[in-house]
Amino acid sequence: MIKNFSLIGMPGCGKTTIGKILSQKLGMDFIDLDEFIQLKIGLSISNIFDIYGEKFFRNIESECLKEVLEKEGQIIATGGGIVTVEKNIEILRNRSIVFYIKRNIEDILKNVDLENRPLLRDNKNKIYELYNQRYKLYEKCAHYVVDNKLIDEVVKSIINIIKNQEV
Repeated sequence: MIKNFSLIGMPGCGKTTIGKILSQKLGMDFIDLDEFIQLKIGLSISNIFDIYGEKFFRNIESECLKEVLEKEGQIIATGGGIVTVEKNIEILRNRSIVFYIKRNIEDILKNVDLENRPLLRDNKNKIYELYNQRYKLYEKCAHYVVDNKLIDEVVKSIINIIKNQEV
């Protein structure tokens, strides 16, 4: 049975970039959950937050996560806040192998445009608050934790884990 591999972590930790590379190297489909939501709803994530609020978005995100994970053989990059809803942790752990992409907050701030991140665009220092709220949830959800210092190294590490663990 081919499993799904889900990538979790802070906004800007590299989930989408890593997921695209992994999908090419492993010959698997790639799903960016935020893009999936945007196509389904017809609005950007920022607009969904602005018009309907975070609670509405989290409900849609949970439904889309379940829908995406009905299929197997995918690499899924989740949104940074996916773990803030307890049932999502259970869904991710039960229906996929979960990799927490851990990245230094200072590196995220140096390399990432936070304007398109609804919870960060008004105050870039809020990333520290979000990290403090979420890092234990990421660790609880993850089957594996991989430090992101260099993208190529993260990809190699994940592929090695997949091959060595025969997951």
